Amino acid sequence: MALTSTSTVADALAQYNNNLNWEADATTAQNALEAVRFLLANRPAALASGLGQNINYTQLEKIHEQLAARTAGLGQASQRSFTQGRPLTW
Repeated sequence: MALTSTSTVADALAQYNNNLNWEADATTAQNALEAVRFLLANRPAALASGLGQNINYTQLEKIHEQLAARTAGLGQASQRSFTQGRPLTW
């Protein structure tokens, strides 16, 4: 799911919760990173929920660092060029 400017905090939390196993897969790591970035960028001054839910932004920033490190090399494999080429001889 791609979060946009019309997405809500609930959308970002749902995306994060759907990708909690981000250590196992690059795609889930990217989705979780997007959700964490959304939550950090759109954090309110205070967050209260009738369900007793809280968001710990200090912990979220640490998770962001881990996710950014995990996804740092993604997409670069397709940009590699050949370093040596040899013509085929028959």
